[in-house]
Amino acid sequence: MAEHLHFGEAAEHLRLAQPQVSRRIAQLEESLDVTLLERNSRVVKLTDVGKAFLPEAIAVLRSVETARRHAVERARGKNGLLTLSVNDAAMIGSVTPILNLFHRRYPDVHLAFSTDGHSSAGQLELLSEGAVDVVFTHPPASRSVEHFEQVVLVNDPLVAVMAENHPLARVGALSLNELARDPWVMFPRENDPPIYDRIMRLCQSAGFTPRIVYETGHMLTRLGLIASGFGVHLVHSAWRSMPYPGVAYVSVEPTEKVALSCFWQRSNNSQLVANLVAIVRAHAI
Repeated sequence: MAEHLHFGEAAEHLRLAQPQVSRRIAQLEESLDVTLLERNSRVVKLTDVGKAFLPEAIAVLRSVETARRHAVERARGKNGLLTLSVNDAAMIGSVTPILNLFHRRYPDVHLAFSTDGHSSAGQLELLSEGAVDVVFTHPPASRSVEHFEQVVLVNDPLVAVMAENHPLARVGALSLNELARDPWVMFPRENDPPIYDRIMRLCQSAGFTPRIVYETGHMLTRLGLIASGFGVHLVHSAWRSMPYPGVAYVSVEPTEKVALSCFWQRSNNSQLVANLVAIVRAHAI
């Protein structure tokens, strides 16, 4: 009404009958105990009180509309906060295109990344506690995952990584026992006991126990030590997608496949999670 200062035009704009507009304005004035409009047979205009009330009323209406829009967008998973835990191998390969597409589809959703829970079991513990919404990691060997949903993204073999000047760096593939005399660089077992134990068992099945000379939980530190000639290592083949100066990746036999999966709580009905999972499923094997 304040925009038109004409009851007929205001009624047409609001798609209401003119008497309804008049009645609602009268009710508003009565509830406020003020006069907002000065009316006579020729003109309708705002009173001084009406002029003071108008900008604040408009601000309130805009705030209500903003709140309504945000509520609708939140219900559709278009804004909010999503907390993730992603291990190194997943971030190197399979997860980056998923996050890229999610960010392009839902630019107003903020992604937070937990740096706790280095091991698969630790990451899933965070998920169980509700500290994170979604986890990308290796499936655990023995831990129950009955309370989680899981989508396997990749299931790729372990490969050897060594200095590029290593005598075996140029071969297309090698027998694992050819690395029996080499020093090894490893991550501490507590970082990921299932993967650590699988590597140990794989080497033992090839007839040797690795002679570990350096242990570090930092992926880039391990690669730096390997590039410097301090030892060899077995890694998920996703690492091939991250060239590092001075190292070479070589297929080995025997090997084992190691999966990377997306986990979320079965009881989580968040639309934010559902939107991410939809993209995850589209990228799954």
